Amino acid sequence: MNLNYYRNFLLVVEAGSLSRAAEIANIAQPAITRQMQFLEKEFGAKLLISGRGKHELKLTDAGWIFYKRAKQLCQLEDETYREIQDYTDGMKGTLTISMAPSRTPAFISKVAVPFTALHPNIRYEIHESFHIQLLDDLLKGVSEIGIANAVIPDNYKFEILFSRPEQFYLLGTLNNPWFALDGSVESLQSVRDIPLVVSRSHRKMIEDVCREDGFTPNIFIEAGTKTSALNFAQAGLAVALIPLEPKESLPDGLLSVPVNEPRLSISKTFVKLKGRELSAPMQKLIDFYKENVMEHMDHIE
Repeated sequence: MNLNYYRNFLLVVEAGSLSRAAEIANIAQPAITRQMQFLEKEFGAKLLISGRGKHELKLTDAGWIFYKRAKQLCQLEDETYREIQDYTDGMKGTLTISMAPSRTPAFISKVAVPFTALHPNIRYEIHESFHIQLLDDLLKGVSEIGIANAVIPDNYKFEILFSRPEQFYLLGTLNNPWFALDGSVESLQSVRDIPLVVSRSHRKMIEDVCREDGFTPNIFIEAGTKTSALNFAQAGLAVALIPLEPKESLPDGLLSVPVNEPRLSISKTFVKLKGRELSAPMQKLIDFYKENVMEHMDHIE
């Protein structure tokens, strides 16, 4: 298998023409044409056909399948080189991580900043992905670990490195008339009439708990992410019902009230592909998180 041919195929597709791809790769066009012909002969299918323009090319159905697989293989080769380089160089290299967008700010402030101070040669490749895409990133080798909000499927593909429960809170502004709450909330019955903003990934859980208690919650806004939910609450349009990390920073003007409802349960989960060894820098990051971030949070709670 010659992955240079695969890489040039990707280049042809993304450049849109053989001539443009040859120019970018700095090789003669007849050479790249022969490579495309070799691939089509090798797989016994037409991969590229002429498009509307004189020199434009587009993928056939078989070509689309090959394009996706070629991209995965090239990414896997790149990652293999990185991992071997990490192993030989020690604490150098790139950490590839997929995480829910709402996790990024806390990761930067609590993990990336102090870890980089200790290991300045570390680089980061962050993929902000929602749950299904995050797991797909792990399967395709795009990322080495994922930091997820939702439950990880209990199957043979994934291994949970560790998880940490998070508590739900109600958040609102001082001048929001719906946010006249003190102390803590022991039951969602207390908020049955309050217009709520919830994130999409938590809506079903919240609705299920409320239905068990005999009512339908007043979900005024369904936000795509926790960050969006906080923004709506900050604007005073509704009261947010979302999970927070211990001592998580809040937008200006927002107050929080803990919700002590045991059926509202979510964990921040670090996950990897089962059977795949972590690179030395990634293992160092995981150890740093356990020893410095998690232990510190346990101490301050």
